[in-house]
Amino acid sequence: MLKHRKILHLFYAGFATNICLIHRDYGMKAMADRGYNMILIRDCTSALESHDTIDQMLTTRLFIQDIEWRLACSTTSDDFIAACDQG
Repeated sequence: MLKHRKILHLFYAGFATNICLIHRDYGMKAMADRGYNMILIRDCTSALESHDTIDQMLTTRLFIQDIEWRLACSTTSDDFIAACDQG
């Protein structure tokens, strides 16, 4: 459907960044392999945290950093909204 509609840029946000956003069949790894440009909205996502990481959102921060290094650019929701308002 994305190819048919000539969509090239995908924005990602949601829960379970460390599982769903990266590893699902529609996740960032699969879409990178298909040649899509991806942008993570970093303040609109979170990973599955544990009792040791939740206070500082360490798992979320680690996976956002990993995505920025290996898979995609990122932005904030404020910048995304501002860019949409300019269009």
